[in-house]
Amino acid sequence: MKRILAVFLVVAALFTVGYYLSTGRLPWVALSTEEQQVIDLGEEFARVREQWQAAGRTQALGVDASSQIEGPLANLERIDRELAELTPQLKSTEAKNRATILRRDIAAFKGEMR
Repeated sequence: MKRILAVFLVVAALFTVGYYLSTGRLPWVALSTEEQQVIDLGEEFARVREQWQAAGRTQALGVDASSQIEGPLANLERIDRELAELTPQLKSTEAKNRATILRRDIAAFKGEMR
């Protein structure tokens, strides 16, 4: 019985450590809605960045990529606008930090686009 309990505790500890290393938070701590919104905007920004890079690769091949560029630009502006609207409503420190990092990433990406 002690061995089964010890194995269970080791497996639970490994799961907790793995989850913490991959997400940066403990599995039993729930995200607030504001943090989740900032995370969702960050994921959308990552997709926009991937679309922009794909358009750049297409253009490097000599193909007209103007139709592929319009979508990411519109999404980037929407993400930036939603983040600006969401920022004053953020209460938790974690959400504010994530929003600040995302805002910096968007500004850096806009600088790279030029």
